[in-house]
Amino acid sequence: MSTHFSAPQTVSRSWQIFNYAAMAMAFIALIALIVVLISKWAGGAPWPGFNWISMIALPTAFLMMGASVLRSVTIRRRS
Repeated sequence: MSTHFSAPQTVSRSWQIFNYAAMAMAFIALIALIVVLISKWAGGAPWPGFNWISMIALPTAFLMMGASVLRSVTIRRRS
């Protein structure tokens, strides 16, 4: 265990916006996926846009969050 303690690093405004965009994209994709599943279970046909939103936005948000984690790790290793 390391005895080196450092103060929390500040996050730039652009990375905060990037992180919030990733969270919003994931939330919207999950809502679209839930709408698709519920409408399929009810026997209806959902709007195809919901399928596209969930197929594109969820992996994109996952990659964006992964990039944010990798950036945090590299900043932490440098200090």
